[in-house]
Amino acid sequence: MRLTRTEFEIVRTLMAAPRRVHTKRALSIAAGGDAAALEDKTVATHIGNIRAKLRATGTDDYVETVWGVGFKLRDDS
Repeated sequence: MRLTRTEFEIVRTLMAAPRRVHTKRALSIAAGGDAAALEDKTVATHIGNIRAKLRATGTDDYVETVWGVGFKLRDDS
């Protein structure tokens, strides 16, 4: 699966602490940007692109939205 640099950094951040809810601001900073540079909608767009790429593998539900907070990986435990 091909990811952009920003998408890769977001996935890497989510995988580093999969049970943690990552705020959009934290994901923006982790993606190498200034928090002001990547607005909330931009981070959500990147998450949508990641989900679309995962959909081809049947794993698009692995990234969960925690409404009003941010995103995390699905906890299968």
